[in-house]
Amino acid sequence: MPQDRYGQTDRYGQTVSTADPDAAAAYFAAVDQYLALDDTAVDTFALAVELDPGFAAAHLGLGLSLASAGRDPEAREAFTAAARLRREGHRTSEREARQIDLVTAPPRTLAAYAEHLERHPGDLLVLGFAAGLLSGRRIAAGTGRDGVLALAAPSVAAFPGDWALAGICALELEEAWEFAAAERAAELSLLHRPDNRAACHGYVHVLHETGRLDAVESFLGGWFATRHPRSPLQTHLRWHHALVALEHDDAEAGLRRYHAAIDPGVSARRTTLVDAAAVLWRLHLDGHDGLPWGPVAALARAQLAAPRGALFDVHAALAFAAADRAGLVRLRAAWLAETDRPNRGVVLAVLDGIAAHAEGRFDAAAEHLGGVLAAVSLVGGSRLQQDIVVDTLCDALARAGDPGRAADILADRRHRRRSRRDERWIAELRGAVPAKAIPA
Repeated sequence: MPQDRYGQTDRYGQTVSTADPDAAAAYFAAVDQYLALDDTAVDTFALAVELDPGFAAAHLGLGLSLASAGRDPEAREAFTAAARLRREGHRTSEREARQIDLVTAPPRTLAAYAEHLERHPGDLLVLGFAAGLLSGRRIAAGTGRDGVLALAAPSVAAFPGDWALAGICALELEEAWEFAAAERAAELSLLHRPDNRAACHGYVHVLHETGRLDAVESFLGGWFATRHPRSPLQTHLRWHHALVALEHDDAEAGLRRYHAAIDPGVSARRTTLVDAAAVLWRLHLDGHDGLPWGPVAALARAQLAAPRGALFDVHAALAFAAADRAGLVRLRAAWLAETDRPNRGVVLAVLDGIAAHAEGRFDAAAEHLGGVLAAVSLVGGSRLQQDIVVDTLCDALARAGDPGRAADILADRRHRRRSRRDERWIAELRGAVPAKAIPA
């Protein structure tokens, strides 16, 4: 492995500031595990820190992996250690120092990330972190998922065919409507790193968005049977599996998959609240009652005081609407106080729409949600996740006496994604088949 005065270089030619070859080796392995969304990165970054406690970049990596696993208090400790070592100038290169700054004190715009990646295109930790900020709509109004592809351009040019970079880009290409390119990127990444959960996720999105539900079922069935379950995406991939059952109008299978791997009683992932609420709310809109909302609302209450993203709070609102109306009031008040959030107006409208829907004021719900339909991407997440807002709008329209508009919205979505569930729903709304009774 190449060496210089700092220590050793990674496969992107980047120097890391440790003279301990074992610490460097652990760090390089941990970075790959982290980029593959493998929870074992926590243990491997921790080993690098143990071998060289003054290795600031290893502390940063540990913080990122802990945060990804939902272990926020421990992540803050690791980030604090990285920032302290950076301030002390303790064996930290210019690249690593900037890397630490960009993660521990994120700028409000993309420019700083773009500049860093132009200079250091192999710094995929920074690229992945910026992608998360954009996905969660935590940075600069007007930026979206396509911003990740622009940030990644120097890296793609410098490292064509890299499995980790392809895994990061797969979902972003899919969200940019470039389905064929996304599928190629995911397949390339999985060819070189078969356990890459990031590529798996992008691949599943492509299959889902292009209507290949049997392929989603087959691929995920094989994935769950053979791949290590330790991943921050494990529950979310199970959500995709449950969605396939609902697409087939098989509520029993959907609930079985929910209880096996998504219910807060069995899952403690960062995505659990969002994934659980999304499954149950779809079942609710499909006419099913007696759903197990209590644990989901309890999880939302427990996390209400923590820093949150808009996507999280929209799904918390669904749980509160079903099982804790007072929680919904508190959640809205929290967003009303968030005066510097660029997506505040959209989120407040969605929360008001959900509250009106829960209270049976379907005209008002349709007005609130319809008013922000064109800006629904500002709640963050993927299009499949944002569809829960569209579904709620269509249900409100139907129950407010305007099924034709609801059918038109769903038909417009059909141009994007072939959905068996949408086809059944459109038929009901147009009167071709009897509508299901929707619980109040």
